[in-house]
Parts: sequence; structure tokens; C-alpha cells
Amino acid sequence: MAIKDEFVYPFTGFSGVQSRCHIRILDDQDKPIVVVYSQMAMKSGTSVTNAAEIIAKNVREFLERDNVTLMQAIQNYIKKSRFTKILDDLVRKLKESKTPIVLALDSLKLALEYRERYLERTDKPLVWVEHYAAGLGLGPKESYAIVTFHQDSWTPNWDYVSLKTVALKTGYPTADFDVPLDALN
Repeated sequence: MAIKDEFVYPFTGFSGVQSRCHIRILDDQDKPIVVVYSQMAMKSGTSVTNAAEIIAKNVREFLERDNVTLMQAIQNYIKKSRFTKILDDLVRKLKESKTPIVLALDSLKLALEYRERYLERTDKPLVWVEHYAAGLGLGPKESYAIVTFHQDSWTPNWDYVSLKTVALKTGYPTADFDVPLDALN
């Protein structure tokens, strides 16, 4: 399974109503990043269909958010700093280090690895999949839609498709889209 993250996402829906949905993020090498947002079994709240723009904007920010792990801090430094500043810092550290060759090679390796990952990630498409488990949507059957958003207005467009079609279009097996019913309660 290529599940990168999975959580219940609370959001403020229409008229300030507290709502929530289940989010599953799939991320595997050589495949698009897929965000599956599923309707929760709730008595009140805004549906995932009506809140698609809200959910997509917030989840996208979550995916782009800076995290505080050491590796990510180093990567952010490399990404956001001018190359000359990076080199200045590297030269300073080399002068302070007792093993300058090891430090230099580690630093260079980190920079190159990050650059490769950054370039791969920025080219990776992001696919949004709306999901209603059986009995939670307008009909009795489970439903899936690949949702696209206009890049300027975030206006959504739904393409209702079968689970098999979602799997074919994204490259992930159908099992990766199977959200257990207890996760939707």
C-alpha cells in the first residue's frame, strides 16, 4: 500500500457548521499524489461535495507546509537560500570541521538528493478523489469521482467514475482506495 497519511480532517463548512471528512493521501514513486477525501457518517455538517474547494485548499496547504524535522529544515534551507549563502556556510563549516571531506560530501549529497526530490515532486500531478461509502451518499452504492479544480478560481468539476477507473487513471490498486467503514464513523 502507498498510503502516506490518513486522518480525520475537521473543517468549517457552510454557515460556520463544524464538519469533518476522512482524508487518505497516496504517494508512491512514479505515480501521482492522490488525495482521497471521504464523506463521514455524520448527522450534521457540510458534505464533502459542497465543501470540495475548502477541503482541497486546506489539504494542499497541509501538503506544502514546512515541517520541522531536521532533514526538512535542511531541505528548506537549501531551497530558500541563495546558492552563494549556502556555499559561504559550507566553507565556514569546513573550516570549523575536523573532517572537512566528510562534511563536504555529506552536504553535497544532501543538496543533490533534495534537489532531485524537489524536482520530482514539483512535476508530480495531484489527483483529488471524492468518495462516498455505500449508504452515505445520495444513492445506496459506493461512489467515486475524480475532481479537478480550475487553477484560478478553485471551481470544482466532478467526473463520476467506477473504482476500477480511479485505479486505472491513478495507477494505484483498488485496495488503496478502500476506506474501512469504522474510519468513517
